[in-house]
Amino acid sequence: MRECPLRADATDRGGQTIVLWLALLGLLAARADSAEPTANAKPSLEEALAQLQVPPAWFDEVKVEYDVNRPWKEARLEVRRLLSLNQNREAIKLTVLYVRKGDIGDGHEYPMYLYMGGEYAWAVQEYRQRLASQPKGYTHEYLCLAACYRHFGRYADALALLDVAAQRLPDPPWRIAQEADICDYRGDLYAEMGDFAQARQQYEKAIALYPTSDQPYGRHLLHRRAAKVQSKLDLLAMAAIESAALRDGTYVAKSLGYVGDLTVTVTIRAGKIADIRIQHEEKIDQKATTIIPQRIIAAQSLKVDGITGATVTYDAIIDGALQALRKAGLK
Repeated sequence: MRECPLRADATDRGGQTIVLWLALLGLLAARADSAEPTANAKPSLEEALAQLQVPPAWFDEVKVEYDVNRPWKEARLEVRRLLSLNQNREAIKLTVLYVRKGDIGDGHEYPMYLYMGGEYAWAVQEYRQRLASQPKGYTHEYLCLAACYRHFGRYADALALLDVAAQRLPDPPWRIAQEADICDYRGDLYAEMGDFAQARQQYEKAIALYPTSDQPYGRHLLHRRAAKVQSKLDLLAMAAIESAALRDGTYVAKSLGYVGDLTVTVTIRAGKIADIRIQHEEKIDQKATTIIPQRIIAAQSLKVDGITGATVTYDAIIDGALQALRKAGLK
């Protein structure tokens, strides 16, 4: 996940109001599911929203041991700890208890933890309400909502939302990097839809933008973020692993995750991927560091499904595995 480091003023200089984009999203959502790509079955957003109960039926049954008299700035760390342990319902209930008492900071973490905890329809509802009244500069929240739409296979909704986000970028010095983030995610959507020409175009834009950012913090990492996107671009045109002549051995590579470096160790036996080990410091990875290597080994491919809520970690694993496989002879 990417944190938005800037909260901009309430001026909307893009000339497009939230009312208009909400109307657009409403029209898009009304389209039949058959209008969306159907290669992989996706849950219905309309059905999920129709069945949504807030709080859900499980809410009262979940026990929260944490002392809710402590301030949110401390409680949020407990929420993240619970999410890291996949105790999602307890994490979500704890967050809701702080929402009810009005101690939730600026509120951006509420829908984010719903999203990270797998309550996607609930997160959609809260993000829609929140973004209807927020000023420009909330790129991270638009990306999270777009990820929720992607979970439901609502690619048109996600792309329309990213168009709005691109018109509501923060002021410098954070503008360029967040524009690159949007291009990167657009590329992911187009790649999943099978529109590889558009995916390449968006990835190339992101690669060009990242190094030009004048942001005061994290500039030394921007070339690595561009390199991760380059790996996605390379993967679009890369030959299948099963047709490659991989050399037996153990190969190690590093990639930039959400918290820090991931070390990816790939073992090749009899020309096949036999094992993938991940060393990391990711706090909330949605089990991606376990599940994604398993999927790669099972499919003998890097083109495997990701995990909603762990996009950055997923990208880092694929990037690191790709670097390691190149050392093993993948071209």
